[in-house]
Amino acid sequence: MKKIISYVFIALFAVFVGWLIFRIVVMESKSVLSEITPTDQAAAVYKDGGEFLTHEPAQTMSFDGYMHLYSLVYLPDAKELQITVKYNKSVYEKLGATAEAGFGFKLYDTLTGEENTDYTFKRDTEDRYSYYRLAFEGVEATDGSDLEIVMFPKGDDTAFTAAKIHKSGQVFEDYKLSEEEIASLGGQTEK
Repeated sequence: MKKIISYVFIALFAVFVGWLIFRIVVMESKSVLSEITPTDQAAAVYKDGGEFLTHEPAQTMSFDGYMHLYSLVYLPDAKELQITVKYNKSVYEKLGATAEAGFGFKLYDTLTGEENTDYTFKRDTEDRYSYYRLAFEGVEATDGSDLEIVMFPKGDDTAFTAAKIHKSGQVFEDYKLSEEEIASLGGQTEK
């Protein structure tokens, strides 16, 4: 009988560890909507040989853990900033939103107080997570800028979550386009 109980505990422990590993892998997934959105501005920058810049977001998670950020790309010639936002669908309840109404986003400069709500997006869902690939227009991100992404229920920006994506002194690096991104921007890839 003791052997059976120990086998049951070992099996339960193995299931728990497997579940924990699965949760960590799903939570850290950064493959959904991680590539450049081929906007008209991005295609023009590529065609003209302009710069595509990147760095890790200053914060990869909002202050309350509701929103995760990754895959930041800045196109200075087009003044366009793209980033992916990921959140668990339980955030609807926590921020007082409905899935039908959804969320709005804004780019907020903490130094100047300027807000930018001029963006386009692509959306995807996977398991319990929603993903938005945001492409903000009219962004002037310099090494001295201090920018946050703010997510709020549409129609009510008093309930929100925010995370800093670029802090003053943070340096941009060159972004290397993948073959898929080059093709989506109208370029030719090597075969």
